[in-house]
Amino acid sequence: MKFRTCLAVLIVNFAVVVYLYRLWPFQNLTEDVYQKLAFSALLVVAILLLWSTLPRPRVDPRGKAVFITGCDSGFGRELAERLDHMGYHVFAGCLAPDREGARDLKKSTSDRLKIVPIDVTDDFQVSQAVRYVKNNLGDNQLWAVVNNAGVAVFCEIEWCSVQEFQKIMDVNVFGIVRVTKAFLPLLRQSEGRVINVASLAGRFTLPAFAAYSMSKKACIAFSDALRQEMNKFNISVVTIEPGLYKTPITHEGYLIDHNKKSWSETPTEVRADYGEEYFDVFLQQVSLSLKQARPNVQEVVDNMVEAVCAQRPIYRYVPYWRFQLRAFIIGSLPTFLSDKLFAARFKMTEPVSRKNRSPKTPPSPLSNWIRLHRSWSKQS
Repeated sequence: MKFRTCLAVLIVNFAVVVYLYRLWPFQNLTEDVYQKLAFSALLVVAILLLWSTLPRPRVDPRGKAVFITGCDSGFGRELAERLDHMGYHVFAGCLAPDREGARDLKKSTSDRLKIVPIDVTDDFQVSQAVRYVKNNLGDNQLWAVVNNAGVAVFCEIEWCSVQEFQKIMDVNVFGIVRVTKAFLPLLRQSEGRVINVASLAGRFTLPAFAAYSMSKKACIAFSDALRQEMNKFNISVVTIEPGLYKTPITHEGYLIDHNKKSWSETPTEVRADYGEEYFDVFLQQVSLSLKQARPNVQEVVDNMVEAVCAQRPIYRYVPYWRFQLRAFIIGSLPTFLSDKLFAARFKMTEPVSRKNRSPKTPPSPLSNWIRLHRSWSKQS
């Protein structure tokens, strides 16, 4: 049973018990009309929760094609299989069409599915993908474009190279822009939709998530603007914003090795300030976080399928109710509290350069005034 369904049932039971036995908060409501209003309000909340769990009417897959990036593995691979089995004509964009991932996908699907070579960072390959889709649509319409391809790296800013920032932005942001702009003319003909796979990291940023969060924040901003601009063409724009799931881009071995490589290329004086102990603890925290990633990727794929198939998809899907609740709570906290929460979640040792130092005493308002007065005197 879904979380919202359970919550609705609990609210109904609570309302009935409280109303019948005049428990709090009804004990101070002497007039029967107020009691009925309060009881009715709880019932309305329960009905709305139940209504939100009902399956939305879906479109007919016949004559509809979907283009998906990042189908070599992970969410993209699972989505391509699901949509193919549902009767859609799937164009599965793969970075490595000759490797095992693409070959296995082709074996597990029907003849309707076509493998399309595409590197979303390459303008020429994107244009070739559009041409291939046009030439192989037949009597079908391009109904949806799913921008799923993405890369991730989790390391602190001082040992994350500028080139790494650029790579992540090129795939996770400019790749989405390239693909979307290239396919929009076809989507205008079908009044279809664009689905962008973002992340909850695009709503709030944890330590070591700077590069990844920057790219996902930009993805969400692009999606918000595109949704408003495409409304005049009846094109829907949807974001999928999962938390941390066990997929190839969050593979522990790869991320640990990447951090070690980045650390070895970091200037010596920077490494000396942090210390090897700090870096070792950091790797332990990364491993601990990755072990807590949810294994059930179908939760995300279910939302992706809903975004493609629903007649009226919602603007934003957040898989798994705990991630939804966590995002709501963190988004409601003041910054200093969310910073403390993240620091407690990602526990680190003190860098070498900070050990055995007395904590800095914040300057008093009087000392700030004296310093400012002296600077003015020098200028005059």
